[in-house]
Amino acid sequence: MSSDGRSSELWSRAAGLVLVLLLTVLLAVWGAFLVPLRLGGVPVPLGVLLALATLPLCRAGGWALGSRLGAALPGAVWLVVGATLGTRRSEGDLVVTGGALGLAFLVLGTLGAAVGAGTWRPSRPAAAADPAASRSGR
Repeated sequence: MSSDGRSSELWSRAAGLVLVLLLTVLLAVWGAFLVPLRLGGVPVPLGVLLALATLPLCRAGGWALGSRLGAALPGAVWLVVGATLGTRRSEGDLVVTGGALGLAFLVLGTLGAAVGAGTWRPSRPAAAADPAASRSGR
């Protein structure tokens, strides 16, 4: 591969990782603000469902960077944002409340990130996985 092709691949991977991390921040903030959502007095767990998006985000980060570090970065970013919004500020502001939905948001987001980063494996093309098949033309 020429250095031009390698350079463009590097830039596309970096751009992919930046987009994944940006999406991670946006979903973590959006989910945190949806934790106290109620319709007619009934809690709606939409923020908790958004917390589960950390699993595919970690897989996308691993794909973008091509390593387990790339898979762990979205989880770390989500954890920082979630912990920050779950901590009371000096003015008394608190986004993620300490109720059941707030706890579920923090736990499931962290769990999704841990599973996504822990189970990420590099994908191999079929020819690389089975050298005999590529030689025989299958």
